[in-house]
Amino acid sequence: MAEVLKLGAILMVVAVIAAGSLGFVNDFTEPIIAQQKEQAKLLAMESAASTIPGAGEEAAFDSLSIPGLGNPYASADETLSVVGVYSEGRPVGYLFIAYGKGYSSTVQTMVACGLDGVITGTRILFQQETPGLGANVADPARLTASFTGRAAGGLLLTRDGGDIDAITGSTVTSRAVTQSVRRGLEAMSDAGLFTGGGGTL
Repeated sequence: MAEVLKLGAILMVVAVIAAGSLGFVNDFTEPIIAQQKEQAKLLAMESAASTIPGAGEEAAFDSLSIPGLGNPYASADETLSVVGVYSEGRPVGYLFIAYGKGYSSTVQTMVACGLDGVITGTRILFQQETPGLGANVADPARLTASFTGRAAGGLLLTRDGGDIDAITGSTVTSRAVTQSVRRGLEAMSDAGLFTGGGGTL
């Protein structure tokens, strides 16, 4: 009995030390990780903005507060945040992050579009899909490159009546990305953001 109590006490001490160490490491690394994520997001914004005609190398960004802008990503526990892109003080386009529930993760896609709502560039920011299948969505040539030059109405997989080919063996992921981008553009259009819709930056 004494031996059991001794082993239990040793295990408890080891567990307390391990928990304390993990807490210390987490406290130390959490702000660094958050800073790296923000830096990666900014780099993605700059890269995406560079695809917008007229944006130039020194594009400026401004988060927009848009009355009537719906949230198409409520099922992903995220919101639609739109960033205006400016060049020399003049509006040239928009950026937003689309959230789509894939096979095993919520795929995040940075989308750049012009003032008319036509996509100029996309980039996968985050995904944890199946390696060799859904994870192929991170390669632009596999799916998102075909979004460029399209508005919301042109974003449909061939299986859904459109002409965008899904990644082989990854229809769920392909559909999640395609539909999430389309839903974001539709919400922006409904809020009157695009040229001819009565909205302005």
